Amino acid sequence: MFAETIDRGVAKPFSLDDWIVEPQLNRVSNGEVSVHLEPKAMEVLVCLADHAGEVVSRQDLVDSVWTVEVVADSTLTHTIADLRRALADDARAPRFIETIPKRGYRLIVGTGAGEQGESPGRQAAAGYDPLAVIVGKRVHLGNRDGSDLSDHSLFLADQKISLPGSAIVLGRGKDADIRILVPEVSRLHARLKLESETVEVEDLASKNGTLVNGTPITSRQELKSGDAMSIGPITMVYRWVSEETTLTQDME
Repeated sequence: MFAETIDRGVAKPFSLDDWIVEPQLNRVSNGEVSVHLEPKAMEVLVCLADHAGEVVSRQDLVDSVWTVEVVADSTLTHTIADLRRALADDARAPRFIETIPKRGYRLIVGTGAGEQGESPGRQAAAGYDPLAVIVGKRVHLGNRDGSDLSDHSLFLADQKISLPGSAIVLGRGKDADIRILVPEVSRLHARLKLESETVEVEDLASKNGTLVNGTPITSRQELKSGDAMSIGPITMVYRWVSEETTLTQDME
């Protein structure tokens, strides 16, 4: 039972693919399209987003959103239907809200989830396979992650994203290697260039800039192990295992 009543007063805006969700305004928007939601519908959406990629039972949704003791079963069904209409979602081929029969609902991160119920951020579209998707400050690893042999990693709190490959794009767009689904992040925000012993970061003319240790970068900059890199409101710490091992050995 995870049910704490949703507090939309502290819920920050977030993105669902091309939709911007603004809980405090009860509004979802996509370009020039803006749709106002009923308060309870927004609270259900926020609850699903807080557990993106996970199955949330009908009872947990009711307990989190409605404070009355008895809620008709149809109330939640109608609320989910309202959300789907607002997001132009289709229950038979969901892009956002998936019904898990006899269990509850799951918010799909990204679009095009396959019939087998892929993990958050994984898409069936050929050629797209993210390293990770960040929703709020939660990391959902994709199929390409799992390279724990990589010496280079990013950490969001205690959540690790290994960095295999030679070039990694961070941003809100569908083609980013690390998707960060918050509205302050540009579609293609920043790029990491990886060599065997170095990692450099460059800003891709993003709207809000890329910061290293709190300072905006104006050109490509090498990251040192322990540096804090900020992409919009999301700050991740870069770690290079080889460098940290060397420093530890030198101190012994």
